[in-house]
This record gives sequence, C-alpha cells and structure tokens, in this order.
Amino acid sequence: MSLAQIVALKRPRPVVFSVSLVVAWLLLALLAFGLRREPIEDELADRAVLAVRSHGQDGAQVSFDGRDATVHGTFPSLTDAEAARQAVARVSGARTASLGSDIHIAPALLPAAARPFVIAVDGDSLTVTATVPDRVAREQVLGAAAAASAGTLTGKVTVDPAVAAPPVTALADLARTLTTVAGEHKVTIAGSSVVLEGSVADAGEATRLGATVLAEARRTLPAATVDNRLTVRSVTPALPAAGGAATAPAAGATTPRSVTDASAPQPAAGATTPQSVAGRLASVVATGRITFATDSSELTEADRVHLDRIAAVLRESELSVLLAGHADARGPRVLNETLSLARARAAAAYLADQGVSADHLRAAGFASEHPVETNATEAGRAANRRVEISALVP
Repeated sequence: MSLAQIVALKRPRPVVFSVSLVVAWLLLALLAFGLRREPIEDELADRAVLAVRSHGQDGAQVSFDGRDATVHGTFPSLTDAEAARQAVARVSGARTASLGSDIHIAPALLPAAARPFVIAVDGDSLTVTATVPDRVAREQVLGAAAAASAGTLTGKVTVDPAVAAPPVTALADLARTLTTVAGEHKVTIAGSSVVLEGSVADAGEATRLGATVLAEARRTLPAATVDNRLTVRSVTPALPAAGGAATAPAAGATTPRSVTDASAPQPAAGATTPQSVAGRLASVVATGRITFATDSSELTEADRVHLDRIAAVLRESELSVLLAGHADARGPRVLNETLSLARARAAAAYLADQGVSADHLRAAGFASEHPVETNATEAGRAANRRVEISALVP
C-alpha cells in the first residue's frame, strides 16, 4: 500500500465527522437538562405549595414530574381538594395538575358538645351537677365546689370522654353570688346560655341578682347571656280576725313572706320519703353484686335479676341514684375509664328499661381507682369489675 493510500485512510470523512459532532452536542444537552431538571421541579413544587396554602390548605403537598403536577395530602372535603388542584394548575410553569391516588378526605371534627352545668343553692346547701370529659376535670369541678361551699356539698359529677369541659372557673363565683340571697336559686349553664331560676323578695332583688350573675358568668364566658326566670315570692295577707276585720301585725312584728297552708294535704305518717327509699335501696343492693367479664360491659343474667329488685324499689320514687362503674387494674387508664363508664351506663339503661326515671339515674366511671379486692388475683380482679349503686339523698 502506497503512502497516499495510507494518508487517505486516516483522513476523517466529512459526513461522519459532522454526525459525531451533532451526537456529542445532543448528549451534552441531555446531560445538562438532566442535571437542571430536579432543581426546576423542586422550584415548581415550592411555588405550587405556596399557592395551595394561600387558600388555607396547610396539609397539602405537591410533587412534579417535569411540568406535570400531582397534589397529595388530607382535605376536609373533595371540594377543598379540587380547589387545591386548580390553584396548582394556575402556577406559572405547570403544564397539568391532578389529584394523587393518596388523597385523603377527612371532614373537620366538630368540637365536643358541653352538657348543661347546674349550680343549685338552698340556704347553706350547694349542689353541683355536671358532666366532664375526664377525671382531672371532675376533680377540678369538685374542688371548686368545695371552695365555694360553706355548708353541705352534693357533687353529681359524671365522666364522659365525649363532652367538653364545663366552665369550672365560673363555679365558685356564681355559687357565692347565689348564697348572698336568701332562698333557693339555681343557675344552669349550657354553652354561652345562662338560665337563672328561683325566688326573691321583690323585683329589684331579681334585677340585681340577674345583673350580678351575668357579670360573674362573663368573666369566663364573654358571650354569655342570662335568661332571668326569678320569681317574686308572694306575701300571704294576715287572716281576718273574728268579726271579719283584718288584724294588723303588732308593732315590730315581722310579716312572713309565705305561710304554709295547714289545710293542704300533709304527708301521712310512714309515707315514702327519699330517706326511707334510700334505706330500702341499701338493703336490696346488699343482697347481690353487679360484676362483669374482662373487657366487657355486658350485663349477665344474674346482674339483671339483681337490677330487677333494685328497679322495684326505685320505680315509683323520686330518689336519684349514682351508678358508679369500676374496672380492675389491668390495661391502660384511658381504657379503664371508658370501660367503667360503659358498665355504669349499661346498668342505668337497664333500670330505665324497667321503668325507673332516667332523670334520676347518674352514671359515672371511676376506672380502677377504688378496688374492693386485690388486683393480684383473678378472684380479686373479678370483684373489682363492678357497678355500685347508692342513693343521692338531697
């Protein structure tokens, strides 16, 4: 082979050389795009998330594949999810926007409802009736009631995890306010509504007490309104003297605000009173037990037989009773609180089905805080899984 032929073989051909240059430039361009693509997607995702969150959807996330967006997260409704998708679609640089398969719709939970909270005063006797969400709130209510009470205190405080806490801080002030006025008075708080009931000496006293109760309630409940249902006690006129003329009170004598009518029917000797019913109830309760299987709130046949005897005592009476549910010490506290309350409610529901007024039944759960036997043995734990029934004598 001649020298000229060798040189011709080594000389690059123009077409092949040009194609090689084009391929090289394409490879470099693809490499540069690949290196830049991820930062671009991250930038688009950041702008898209800001757009969504400006509409109040703080839980939304957005991912990009090139310029195609996918929305993820939890939304209160499908309408909110679609609004988020549209917000992403309007982001500059986004080509398409779709909802991801992992979208979750979870309606916003409504706040727990509060049960009516009742403060009743009769002289130096204070009664507080409330339903609270947990044991801590129960102790707060009873503590506030004890601080406000100067005499007899009756606490009818039950636990129900599904309710909101009552306005405990208003209790002491309202109780003290009610005790400044003679007679029976009651305040019922339901949300921001405050109902004031009872009797007073005159209209001026009714107005003053209503204004004070409103001011005390608004310290804790700024939006509180008062429905003043106080009545004025009537003064019975003096009975006419012989001959028909009315006898005026002697100088310095005090005219009674009310006089008991001696001709009205009076309780007969031996008539049923709350105290007498409470005594019979205690005797019947002592004849049996209401116990439960592990992790159960189902009444047994023996439980129902015992409750039938109790219902026979309560059915025709006005006596209120406390049904206290208990659990053994196994399991977490929150489970025992729920289970003990469920047991008390099961017993209360059965009594109501047997004709006992549901208004007179108070169910409360005390978890495993008050064992009657040791929790170290199965027999002891079985005894602790119980409902105890006792009278609430006014």
